[in-house]
Amino acid sequence: MAATVSAPPGPRVLAVLRRRSYRSFRPDPLPAETVRALRDVVASAPSVEGRRSGRVLVVDEPDAVRRMPRAVTAGLVGKINPWLLRSNPPVFLIVTGDSRSGLRDGDRHWYNVDGAVAGQLAVLEATGRGVGSCWVAGFHERSVAEAAGLGEGERPLAVIPVGHPAVGPDSGGSWLGRGWDAAAQRVLSGRRKPLERIAHRGRFGVPFVAGRVPWAARGVQGDEHAVWPGLGPLRPAGGFTGEPVDESRLAALLECARWAPSAENSQIARHVVVEGRTATAALLAAAFPDAAFEGDTLPPLVVVGLAAPFPIRARTREQPFFLIDVPIAVTNLLVAAGELGLGWQAAFRFEHRAVAAHLGVPDDHRVVALAALGFAAEPPAPGPRSPLDQLRPPEQAGGAARSS
Repeated sequence: MAATVSAPPGPRVLAVLRRRSYRSFRPDPLPAETVRALRDVVASAPSVEGRRSGRVLVVDEPDAVRRMPRAVTAGLVGKINPWLLRSNPPVFLIVTGDSRSGLRDGDRHWYNVDGAVAGQLAVLEATGRGVGSCWVAGFHERSVAEAAGLGEGERPLAVIPVGHPAVGPDSGGSWLGRGWDAAAQRVLSGRRKPLERIAHRGRFGVPFVAGRVPWAARGVQGDEHAVWPGLGPLRPAGGFTGEPVDESRLAALLECARWAPSAENSQIARHVVVEGRTATAALLAAAFPDAAFEGDTLPPLVVVGLAAPFPIRARTREQPFFLIDVPIAVTNLLVAAGELGLGWQAAFRFEHRAVAAHLGVPDDHRVVALAALGFAAEPPAPGPRSPLDQLRPPEQAGGAARSS
């Protein structure tokens, strides 16, 4: 039996918990090693079916960096982020998707998932190195695409300024950005939903009530002198043992998902926890009705990621937030799983409506992801990157379209 978790297990979980949004940056450039690490993380990020329909562009060329704030704030939508004009970040991450040939099932453009996962991995890598960032979803798409030099059919999904945070009046940052940060901390972070409001146990509507995880809080302390080991590649496990996941690990995983960033701090991500091989077998039978999972390789735990309704309708062409915010929360969970001694397998393309019906999910919520978790029977396979849908049975390797 694995030991329970009573303290922060390591630097990667600390990065998940310490991440927050910064909107004002010191003028000094990022070290070349940090920029290189960001490029390595996004290059090795897993993607749906390994297709890499979405990607993250690391922009550090000075002229391009100078053009980006005006591009982001152009047009009516971009005016909601005026702080960016004076924030002075030395690097931008541009999250993009291939709108022409990218993988798609109905209105589910999977490039959103690819970009969200790669973007959040870069944000966590930056956090571990003491570098701040801020997801920005309100911007002028055409202007950003032109400033970033995106190709035909490649559309920007999010912009993430990156730099050393300017904290305090003598930090050299912008007063507007610092003020925005202070207001966000007081107002938005104070509204963060408790775990029992966003997590459910067994079925939707049954609140997940767990013991308090004292170390899983914003501002948690760790070893200030510890050397950041790097995020490393995010790789799925080859299978699971039958040992159940203890309550302390499960609560810690959900807390890490709870602290994920979201559009307007809306926290639309919801999680349904399905425990025990009998229950996970029934869930996977609904998700993959034409396939059979081996009983001795079934995961002991599956966390189903879904999205509550989000009222913003100002985006052009599509409303992708459920395919961005939920994968960001799932990314936090998967990163934490590895440091908690757990393996994972994920799925994004499956029978979403059947899963919703199986779990009693309301019609106005959308099922997005399955994250199977447990103690790994086999270590992750080596390689530069992996698909995000290892949970899918082998006989469905062709990737049949799924319901929305």
